[in-house]
Amino acid sequence: MDCVATIRGLDELPDGTVIELLDMRETRLHKEAGHWRSRGKAATQNTYAYVNTRRYGARVIERTGQ
Repeated sequence: MDCVATIRGLDELPDGTVIELLDMRETRLHKEAGHWRSRGKAATQNTYAYVNTRRYGARVIERTGQ
């Protein structure tokens, strides 16, 4: 599995990718139409994904799409 530690790394991932943040919550997010989303929340999670990826890193769980 790939690990990502930068905002650029997150932005380069294709739509359909699923990541797990390496924080205490181990939050999983998926990329849809260029935005990071949580399955249980209506609003995008871009700021949360960027801040926590820079702070703790993220693990790519599934890479699909382009």
